[in-house]
Amino acid sequence: MFSNLALAYIFLYLCAGLIAVGIGLLITMKTTHNSKERKKEEYANKHKDYFVYVQANLTGNEKLQLPPGKLTKIEEEVIMDRLIVIHDQIKGEHAAKLRDIARESGLIAKQMKQLDSISGSKTIEAAYRLGGIRGSEATTALLQVLKEEKKVAHAVIYARAVAKCAERPAELKEMLRYLLDKGKPVYELAADILMETSLTPSNLLQELLESDHYNDVKVGLVASYAYASPEVMPAVIRLFRSKDETIRTDAIKLYLSRGPVLKDQTMKELMRDSNPEVRTAMANALGSIHTEDSIQLLQKGLSDVDMLVRNQSAESLAGLGVRGFEVLCETAATASGMAREAALAYTERAMATADGQEEVEKMMTLNKKKLIYQRYFGASPKEKQTRRMSEVIGGDFTA
Repeated sequence: MFSNLALAYIFLYLCAGLIAVGIGLLITMKTTHNSKERKKEEYANKHKDYFVYVQANLTGNEKLQLPPGKLTKIEEEVIMDRLIVIHDQIKGEHAAKLRDIARESGLIAKQMKQLDSISGSKTIEAAYRLGGIRGSEATTALLQVLKEEKKVAHAVIYARAVAKCAERPAELKEMLRYLLDKGKPVYELAADILMETSLTPSNLLQELLESDHYNDVKVGLVASYAYASPEVMPAVIRLFRSKDETIRTDAIKLYLSRGPVLKDQTMKELMRDSNPEVRTAMANALGSIHTEDSIQLLQKGLSDVDMLVRNQSAESLAGLGVRGFEVLCETAATASGMAREAALAYTERAMATADGQEEVEKMMTLNKKKLIYQRYFGASPKEKQTRRMSEVIGGDFTA
């Protein structure tokens, strides 16, 4: 019994000791961090005149120099971080002057050595600085760090640094493969990272869209939503024939989102497509095409088996002015089942959103819609509601 009690005391003492050591380490780390931050602030104030000198001489022919004297490691970090801030605000030859001073003074080389640090935080800091200054000589080393990284959150930081430093499309493709091989389909994030590059986006996107790798094409399509120049559209159209249904669907949706000029036959084929996402995208695109053919296709879309297609068709009709509204009323009054439900819901919504407008043209449109509504249903939604209240409460509220 006494031996068990003694062991219990020893265990408690060990736990208390470990807790004390842990608290001591936390206090030490906090103190060290605060001390480093104070020093950074001191050095930032010390070199204010130097940063003014850098900005004043960006436009001249004179090469930039580091401050005279030996700099501490923290001073170098403060100076490089400030150069990165300035670099983000300028482009062209002025930015090149900042890269030159970081390169010739050995700041880039020191950050590249830090990539091999056993401390993950130091490696991340180095990657951030190398990407911020766009040190192209660090691209290969950054790719290697990205390849070996297991954590997706850290991989994203290294991938962004690679995108900023890369000078060849092949390096960006390699970056994408390493990033997407981490097991998570972060296509939107990868596309955002890709746009950090200094390379011409249209050439890069075209290469991705024409790639044999699924991930390249997927990222290329996502990135094209933000940067869809006319040069990449032929590559997007070729993907309509892709055997992969996801790629094909995304390509069609991207193409339709650009507001293209569509032939009547093309519109009919896409509204009959087997994929409801394609039909929904086509119904959305038809909302900006004010022709009788587009209105008829949308009216057929109200009977689609897919709810999203029906709702999008109704919404597009509601946005096509008086003629579209009339088709909604006609369908709501004469059709049955799901087509009637979709049409009726958007008919009443169109009346509600138009109500209360003060502009003359909108008031005229509203009056036309009221007349059309009354032709099919006998009274406006507001009048029907007033009559129902009158019946329930008693009295005449129509005046």
